[in-house]
Amino acid sequence: MARARKYTTFNRARLMLFTHSYACYAITCHVKTKYKINDNLTPRELRKRYINKRIIPEISRLSYSLHFDYEVLWRAILLNKKPLLSKQVRSSDGIRLYLAIEDELIALAESKRHRSRDFFDPDYENEYALLSIAIERAAGSLLNDVEDDFVFDQQCEEMKKICFKWYYKIAYRYKLPTTRIVPFVLRLIS
Repeated sequence: MARARKYTTFNRARLMLFTHSYACYAITCHVKTKYKINDNLTPRELRKRYINKRIIPEISRLSYSLHFDYEVLWRAILLNKKPLLSKQVRSSDGIRLYLAIEDELIALAESKRHRSRDFFDPDYENEYALLSIAIERAAGSLLNDVEDDFVFDQQCEEMKKICFKWYYKIAYRYKLPTTRIVPFVLRLIS
């Protein structure tokens, strides 16, 4: 009995981490642009338009390939209703680091989306560079009380190593797609 509860908590934590990740953000942008879904549509209008929820095969394929519930993914992607995580799981330092890095990735992707087409910045060009910039920003925000620049640089390098380790450790433990896998997932569901 206790094993089933742990498995349920694991799946809930996995789903929450996915819905708050850059991968879910990229898939949401892909689905909303493909089906021309505005953010200013009300949930009632969305449900009326897509009453047969199997009309979006991308979400169906994603739920099948990542072993998530279709209804929860549909609500998270189209309605922006993401599941909440319990305090016990959220209190883990590794998960907090993972979520901070994912928030930075989403912020970087938003700034990349809103740039004009004639603007070219090689730092924002590929997904690998976005991850390293996001980890650097997350590590820098964790060290906000350091006054000396030399000490800050040393501690920032150490914190970046810790952030890289925890980012991939959490992604591996919960079987979540990383930024390197996102283009493959998008091709898989399209």
